[in-house]
Amino acid sequence: MLKSIRSDALKLVAWLVCSLIIGAALAPFLYHGCKALVQFRVLESMGAPGQWLETKLDNAHFGRYFNRSMLIGALICMFPLIRSLSLKKSHLGLRRNIHWKTDFGIGFVLASGVLLIFGIIYIELGIFEAKNSFSEKILLKFLISALAVAVIEEFLFRGLLLGAVMRTAKPFYALIFVSFFFALIHFLKPPLNCARLADQDIHYFGTGFWTVGQIFAQFDNPVFITKGFATLFAVGLVLGWARIRTSSLWLCMGLHAGWVFCVKAYDYHSLAPKKYGHDLILPYIGSDLKEGLIPFCGVLLTGALASIWLGIRKNKLQLTQNKKLPTN
Repeated sequence: MLKSIRSDALKLVAWLVCSLIIGAALAPFLYHGCKALVQFRVLESMGAPGQWLETKLDNAHFGRYFNRSMLIGALICMFPLIRSLSLKKSHLGLRRNIHWKTDFGIGFVLASGVLLIFGIIYIELGIFEAKNSFSEKILLKFLISALAVAVIEEFLFRGLLLGAVMRTAKPFYALIFVSFFFALIHFLKPPLNCARLADQDIHYFGTGFWTVGQIFAQFDNPVFITKGFATLFAVGLVLGWARIRTSSLWLCMGLHAGWVFCVKAYDYHSLAPKKYGHDLILPYIGSDLKEGLIPFCGVLLTGALASIWLGIRKNKLQLTQNKKLPTN
């Protein structure tokens, strides 16, 4: 197994490590630099857009700047990663999908539908409470955001990275590796004790790397794993399986967009009552719709339903082809 994944997989690990180093080094400079722009009112000359940007920069805590720094580091390292992989379209194992509209639509409905049912049950049981009503503008905003996230991440993780690793590894090992990688990337967010540091506690040389250490220190806590990492790993498995099964990204993008849309809408509409505390009734239910073992099972259920649907579609296509065959 180790021999089969060492080549392209090690390049992905190197990309992650370099992104972490660049992001950790950049985060304090980005934070203090943006705060200085606000303090000296540099952006006021831009009028209303400058004032809006100043407000955003002023209200943002260190955790948000840290996340943006990690994104910058990942983008900087992305170009040499792509060059080193020497990928061509033919290497990715993707084929034209004539059922792309159906795949995307069914994926979206299944993913959002299962989560929506869980959300309704949570509210009916009093585990979550409604706080905001929806409007067409808000729902459209969530839909556009979900589509953007799904397209970008599926092209990166299931298109580029999974295709690259499958060149030197069996699909099963590649699926496990990229799913873990996917979950890990999404968990590179600072815990609360790091995200809201005071200005005087954010040092140019050290605070970013200390924050990275605090992130990885969370992995020795089983509650942290059950709160969300296991669910994200399951999401990666289902999306990777859909990509391998269909040799296409459309079903993956539909599933991904459905989950993101439902989570965003539910976070806006509902919140956990204070009587349950921050972690609610872990390990089964966390503080939002994507944490806990119940959402983990929901992701696997969605994958099973998608598999059943693909099987039904395959049987229908075979029956249609058999009817078209000439009879003697």
